[in-house]
Amino acid sequence: MNFLSILISSIFVSGAFAFDKDWWKHASIYQIYTRSFKDSDGDGIGDINGIISKLDYLVDIGVDTLYLNPFYPSAMADGGYDITDYKGIDPVYGTMEDFEKLIKELKSRDLYLVTDLVINHSSDKHEWFEKSVNKISPYTDYYVWADPKGYDQNGNPFPPNNWFNLFNLFKSGTAWQWNEKRKQFYLHQCMVEQPDLNLRNKAVKDEIKDIMKFWLDKGVAGFRVDAPMLFLEDELLRDNPPVSDDRNVFNIFSECENTLNHPDTYRFLNELNVFLRDYDRKSGKSIQTPLIGETYGDIQTVIKYFGTRRFPAFHLPLNFLITSMTSYLNARELHDLLQTWLNQVPKGMASSWALGNHDQGRISYRLNAEYNYIMLALVTMLPGTCQVYYGEELNMGQNNMVREKNRFNRNFHRTPMQWDDTRNAGFSTGEKTWLPVNPNYWNINVQSQKTHQNSSLNYFKDLMAIRRTEPIKYGDLKFHIASDWVLAFSRTFKQTSYIIIMNLGTETQPIDWLTEIDYIPASLTVVASSSNSGYKKGFKMEISPNYPSSSVLRPNSVIILSSK
Repeated sequence: MNFLSILISSIFVSGAFAFDKDWWKHASIYQIYTRSFKDSDGDGIGDINGIISKLDYLVDIGVDTLYLNPFYPSAMADGGYDITDYKGIDPVYGTMEDFEKLIKELKSRDLYLVTDLVINHSSDKHEWFEKSVNKISPYTDYYVWADPKGYDQNGNPFPPNNWFNLFNLFKSGTAWQWNEKRKQFYLHQCMVEQPDLNLRNKAVKDEIKDIMKFWLDKGVAGFRVDAPMLFLEDELLRDNPPVSDDRNVFNIFSECENTLNHPDTYRFLNELNVFLRDYDRKSGKSIQTPLIGETYGDIQTVIKYFGTRRFPAFHLPLNFLITSMTSYLNARELHDLLQTWLNQVPKGMASSWALGNHDQGRISYRLNAEYNYIMLALVTMLPGTCQVYYGEELNMGQNNMVREKNRFNRNFHRTPMQWDDTRNAGFSTGEKTWLPVNPNYWNINVQSQKTHQNSSLNYFKDLMAIRRTEPIKYGDLKFHIASDWVLAFSRTFKQTSYIIIMNLGTETQPIDWLTEIDYIPASLTVVASSSNSGYKKGFKMEISPNYPSSSVLRPNSVIILSSK
């Protein structure tokens, strides 16, 4: 059968990719949870100087962009996302001089830095909030304040409406906190220690732009914007629809029409987009500074965060389709998911792919360790930007013995980076680390994987090398559903092709269907493979009608073939 007829319903062919100068459209972003990467002073907490000491590692593995979770002064009620000073460095992470050195060292290695912009809320210990409580001008309306809806028979105030905070999704916790001194409620859609800023207030918006300018002047190359879906709410404070008895994340979000993804949010983001454009122009920059959005939701919801051609919002809304996977998909299901996203990315805009982050369990836990190889190939070989979370290149896993009290647990995938098999996995020389190191550090670590040809680390380095080639940056994309559990796709540019073949199932699958592809040469070379695939890098496959039918791909494995 001719290959083209097979592909009628299963091919997505991308439009021609422009040769653009905006680095973030093809970036390989490496996310570091600042507390967990490398401790330089023995206090058990990762810091800026620790990161500096490992920058050559980032160069070695082939990433080009570093994304740092918050390093600002914080009350640490929420791992640094409750900021007390937007223009400072928390002493536990170092000094401003350390940060400036980090910028200098990054630039010397041609690496970009993206930092978190956390502006939905501040800490309740922030100077702004303390002055807002006391109605000190101009801070009186820096936060979302509201009068009570009424009082009970004992004089206790009722919250203004039925809005709940997202840290108590399944407990119906109110998003309002009474402040006795001000005699009003303040909104907190996250923790009670994180009051929501009033992003309709011009003075607050000016403060945010000033914060952005401060860090841009320091040398930051872009911002990852935290929690944009919470930014703006219904001005009239109207109730959300009633909460259903069958509570899950999806119907809860549908019951938040007055609080989540409010239409005014896109207009606010457009203001920030315009500010960056003006900053770049005034600075003489020829490259756009990107706004990268932490955008959760279904595909249609995330796509809206691109904005429109006339009113652009995020340059790069992050796509967490893979990050959120908690069940196995067959070839058709995965293909349809990917194609639905790709078909809706606006023309001229970049796609994005993330494997994990600081809020999601690692894929080796959510699915299995073998799937980490498959999904790494997926996020790195598809068109656009990819984001990997520290340790995913090692298939590091997570420490599920870590526990948090009185709230949902996210720390089990924030444990220290595993550098070697010495005490504390080489992360710290201290007596104790801020979170326990995963017990598997004795055999899953950077040092041990460097010398093993088939290690996860060396596989990742192979992927990064392929990712820097023109076919992956600019090539056309074609999908092929080879069987119920085998999904393949190719990236082709100027007569060079890469073919990525994934066995998503639990049984060995034949791959002799390659003979049906009439646009590839008679010989292909394995340029990257998961350790369980049964193929080594450099193995040559002869593609002909006499191609041996015994060639197979093992369960939960992936190989990448090159026409060169």
